[in-house]
Amino acid sequence: YTVLLEYPGKALPARSAAVAPQAVTPISGDIHVGCIGAGTFARGVLFPALKAMSGVRLESVASSSGVTAVSAVKLFGFRASQSPDELLADPGSQIAFILSRNDSHARYIRTALAQRKPLFVEKPLAVSREEMQSVVKAYDEQSAAGHSPFLMVGFNRRFAPATDVIRELFAQRREPLVMQVRVNAGFLPAEHWTQQPEQGGRIVGEFCHFLDWARFVTGCEIRTIHATATPDQGRYHRDNFAVTVTFADGSIGNFLYLANGDKSVSKESYEVFSGGSVAQCNDFRTLQLTGNGKTRRVDCKGDKGHTRELEFTLAALRNGTPAPIPFEQILEVTEATFCVEDSINTGLPIAVTPRTLEASRTAESPASQAS
Repeated sequence: YTVLLEYPGKALPARSAAVAPQAVTPISGDIHVGCIGAGTFARGVLFPALKAMSGVRLESVASSSGVTAVSAVKLFGFRASQSPDELLADPGSQIAFILSRNDSHARYIRTALAQRKPLFVEKPLAVSREEMQSVVKAYDEQSAAGHSPFLMVGFNRRFAPATDVIRELFAQRREPLVMQVRVNAGFLPAEHWTQQPEQGGRIVGEFCHFLDWARFVTGCEIRTIHATATPDQGRYHRDNFAVTVTFADGSIGNFLYLANGDKSVSKESYEVFSGGSVAQCNDFRTLQLTGNGKTRRVDCKGDKGHTRELEFTLAALRNGTPAPIPFEQILEVTEATFCVEDSINTGLPIAVTPRTLEASRTAESPASQAS
């Protein structure tokens, strides 16, 4: 038989009651962007994408040392460099991009929320349940005060053009999906910063991407996580593991995340099966759609959705609409990564208990407590 663990206190964070928040104030004209963090990913992907967008002004940049920030001013045309605290307090930056190391995310998110500043944070949201709960508290405090927090997390793969095509293929499905995701992530030595415990490791720091992708493709809540990992044996650091995920509609996702492969093999492979149709995506470069014995091929040009997630985020700010990914889904995926670690530790499946904002508020309202 199977035992399904549901830890007390390890469901999605309980949400406090709040008044109906005000609509997000639209931003007219150029959007002035501030960025905290100027590392390899920021310089190689997000800074160039932001600089190329019309209606975007690179206002300020901050980094822990200050040296990379000054360099980014020269290379990308930011107006100024600041400290992170100065940037978050400066009304001249209308949105803050948090692109720093993982252990700083929750701290900067709390500060930005207190300043009522819209923000985009690169994954992960937080590196522990305690940090996630602190973010929820800060978010709900602003909601309770009648404000609409704008918090976006960089789960870019759901915005990839190939993901749109896959969703369209199965839009009229009448049965669950079966998904196979293989990530040839590659070896990282113990001294690499992502391997440090305070950074959350590769499960929290990167595997969240693939859970979010599957969550988006199914359009359904994550229900259970069952994970196993190979022994580390000194070389690996819990980065060779298999995960089976179930979803509310009965869909199943099987994931392999691997550090023991060869880099000549593609990094990411996605397969989705349902109703006699199959979608096969290789590194977001090629996509094959097969049904009724016929195959259609789509060239996706390696687009993992980074530019589109920025376009959607900035469009939401201009229109005064919520962030492109609902906050509840961000919490759900973040909690699911913690459940992967729980399952590896126990060898048992773990329930991911969804608590939507409305259901939680209803449960905690005075009327419901009196009934």
